[in-house]
Amino acid sequence: MNNNLKIISDSYKKFGLKHTSKSTATLPHSIRFFKKHIISYKESRELTNASLYGGQLAHIVIQEVLTKNIPLDDIINSELIQTKIDEYVPIHEKDKMKFTFIVKFLKPTAQNHLDNIKELHEQKWRDELEYTVWTPPVQTYWLCYVDLIGETYFGDLKNKFGSASFKPLVKKDPSKNSRKKIEKPNENRIGDWVYSSPKIEDHIFTSDLMQIALYKKAVGLKPFISYASHKDRKIFTEDNTPELKPENLDQALKQLMVYEISWQKKLEAADGDLTKLAWLCPPDYSDIRKKSFWWEGVPREYIERYFKHYAV
Repeated sequence: MNNNLKIISDSYKKFGLKHTSKSTATLPHSIRFFKKHIISYKESRELTNASLYGGQLAHIVIQEVLTKNIPLDDIINSELIQTKIDEYVPIHEKDKMKFTFIVKFLKPTAQNHLDNIKELHEQKWRDELEYTVWTPPVQTYWLCYVDLIGETYFGDLKNKFGSASFKPLVKKDPSKNSRKKIEKPNENRIGDWVYSSPKIEDHIFTSDLMQIALYKKAVGLKPFISYASHKDRKIFTEDNTPELKPENLDQALKQLMVYEISWQKKLEAADGDLTKLAWLCPPDYSDIRKKSFWWEGVPREYIERYFKHYAV
């Protein structure tokens, strides 16, 4: 491949692949194979959960406030947001309750992000700008959508949602062999469900650092990462953490490239043969059986389609 001409290599094109992204590159290879080669783009987009969908809601709210100067209450109560809330279809009761809590705490979560961003120099913000980046020897381009871009800063919004747990408001009274209700005022409780209040870590997650490193190469401005829950917040910039210094971002980008090149080598070995690629990315049967994060809510039809590539 001639990198100067920026040509996508045949190893990608033989599988109908045009580009990569940070979120794709950091997937386990079995999940990447499933998402990119077994199910359609539409089917993949429809696989969501409370955290993913709630994160999209929070992004829209914050971006509307910052780019259009719409008051926070107005955008949360707008037809746009309320319609999106009504359209969410939970995958089970626990997911339903988690989404209920995310919506309940949407305002304080968004406000914490906005308070984070107030710590930066005042900016005129734009949102969801698309960039492409080439990083040889990766033999295709990276597609990037940047959450927020100002005059001097660009950055990403990361939500830290809690977990919903079923904890009934009742206990047995041994003396009366009956069930006695215990009333405790708690904003993190709805009926028999409670919601945790996660703390924001004092460091940037590796995957997020890789993302910012890639976007820095595309945008060239000063980076920030805003983390927020409904109870806690923290913003990271190159002024308050060495992780966002140029030399550390260069290293993070190289680490991201390692992920992509390892996949690229499997594409080269498979040479356009889907069956060969499948055997280079065997399923994690334990994860599928447990319905872990990647497999929660995935229709059985999709899984059976996946398993057909591993007939023995």
